[in-house]
Amino acid sequence: MRSLRFILITTLACLVSAAAFGAGFSIFEQGAKATGMSGAFAATADDPSAIFYNPAGIAQQRQLSLLVGGTAINFSNEFRGDPNSIFTAGATGQYNRHTFVPPNAYVVVPIGSNLSFGVGVFSAFGLRTDWQDPWVGRFISRDADLKTLSVNPVLAWQTSNGKFAIGGGVEYRRAKVVLNQNLALPFLNPFTNRITDIANARLASDWDSSNGWNIGFLFKPTPRWRIGAAYRAPMDIDLHGAADFTAISTGNAQLDALVAPSIPVDQPINTTIPFPAITNIGVATTVGHNWTAEFDIVNMTWSRFKALPINFETTPARNIVRPQNWDDSNSYRLGLNKTVSSNWDVRLGALYDENPQPIESVSPLLPDSDRIGVNFGAGFHAGPFVVDAAAFLLHFKERDTNGHNLDGFNGTYKTDATLWSLNVGYRF
Repeated sequence: MRSLRFILITTLACLVSAAAFGAGFSIFEQGAKATGMSGAFAATADDPSAIFYNPAGIAQQRQLSLLVGGTAINFSNEFRGDPNSIFTAGATGQYNRHTFVPPNAYVVVPIGSNLSFGVGVFSAFGLRTDWQDPWVGRFISRDADLKTLSVNPVLAWQTSNGKFAIGGGVEYRRAKVVLNQNLALPFLNPFTNRITDIANARLASDWDSSNGWNIGFLFKPTPRWRIGAAYRAPMDIDLHGAADFTAISTGNAQLDALVAPSIPVDQPINTTIPFPAITNIGVATTVGHNWTAEFDIVNMTWSRFKALPINFETTPARNIVRPQNWDDSNSYRLGLNKTVSSNWDVRLGALYDENPQPIESVSPLLPDSDRIGVNFGAGFHAGPFVVDAAAFLLHFKERDTNGHNLDGFNGTYKTDATLWSLNVGYRF
């Protein structure tokens, strides 16, 4: 049945596109100090999380240092169906509440007077969505869970006068995805005249991996000014998984028997997906003895995601290439740090983050849009101990897909997020 085949293809396309793409699921909050400054940290780069933001920064850190923590992320999303759509008119939906906590950990080891080695472990991409039942969009996504983990050893060197530093390293990234959704009868149920569920589809990948690299520069032309730039290379990950299908009774034995042959067989699937390159450039300055301000621009090359090939290993006749046509995107970040006393700092930040996703691709799995955010943070340091905390409030611009969605699932999405970051550090 052609309609059922289309639903399955849409499902798999959503699975891997959400797994690898969407600025809403790239996680730039990899250190609480940086998060308190809205991620404007490429030029400051003065704690071990510089391994993520700008590896050149660890060259200026001349003590053995350990930093561990994470960011608790909560999303809320509301959907209102297009009143002119036969599929979504009058429909509403919202997420079940979930908190996922991408971890981070860093260690920096000075070597001699000008060289430092460091290792970072972090999760640069992540996703957790779960729509409340009953949900009209269950044929596209009921729930999804993406986990990634990167290990990033780096080496950095600075000149004897400390005005210039360069650092770089390699990154080993792993990813795993699970998606659940329902399949629909490809015609109205003749007994109820309604859309009817006939199967649950569970698509799950193994932990698959790829390798990349990052490099950064730090320049201090004067004691008051700092310029930083960093680049994280793109990656391609060969993602392998399994598609499992479980029949759902329609309530009519004859109809169950009729549709049973059309439910796809369990089988392996695979695809190759590209992660974007990330470039961040920042300028920081000190004002008096107490204030530091930094402005960064972060670019992500989402335009690498032009199309998505999906391969069915048991039934290759189902193979398809699904167009995506994403755009590169920029985020603009401003951060402030004020030294209140010898033990305390307070921080503020704001950002504007562009959305790379064309409106045709917006779906219940990936309802992305432009967003603005504000950040608040504080740092406490006493002797060798450091504690940093930050709060991040993120508001997504309301996005209306009416008449544009490729899958015909039209409506308006409203999304907000709150993030809480905490890191604890020790300098030996």
